[in-house]
Amino acid sequence: MTTRCIRCGSPTQGVAQYCEDCAKDVQPTTSLRPIVEPIASSLGVICAWCGSTVPGQGRYCPACGRVVDADVMAYAGFWMRFLASFIDGIILGIVQTMLIIAIGGGTTVLLVTLGGALAYNHAFWLTTGATPGKMAMGMKIIMANGEPITGAAAVLRHVGYLASGLTLGIGYLMIAFTPQKRGLHDYIAGTLVVRKG
Repeated sequence: MTTRCIRCGSPTQGVAQYCEDCAKDVQPTTSLRPIVEPIASSLGVICAWCGSTVPGQGRYCPACGRVVDADVMAYAGFWMRFLASFIDGIILGIVQTMLIIAIGGGTTVLLVTLGGALAYNHAFWLTTGATPGKMAMGMKIIMANGEPITGAAAVLRHVGYLASGLTLGIGYLMIAFTPQKRGLHDYIAGTLVVRKG
């Protein structure tokens, strides 16, 4: 069985766990790979040096000429991000439940649910660059050029969450197949999720 390394695209024979070219984990073939991988590769890669988009899986940035992904950043993978979202969901669920009990039901439930999630994410993204779940997992959200996330990007990231959900979760699964571990919402907002030092 031949698989391809999701980081550099090199073919890897047999059941090897690590890529022979870049020594990174080789993801097992899944039934969704044929759907997700072409979408992910068509969106291109963001240069870690200048933030330009490099078409396909190019190694050198056409804007600055540097190696696109020279291990400048350690990207947070799918399962780390999934666990961080799970932690955030528990925290947010507890707070929202207490608010709903205190305020009452009806349309308040919808307002608390949607407004609470937006406020929770925006407050933490713009002040610390990470929600408590991401902090617990040692991750941070940044712009593709390495700068802190902006207010506009935070709004676009929520639009991206909606888009990722409307694609039956494929937008989220892209994190497992893109070289920089980016979901559809990351592409829309121009963000990266990296592991802190």
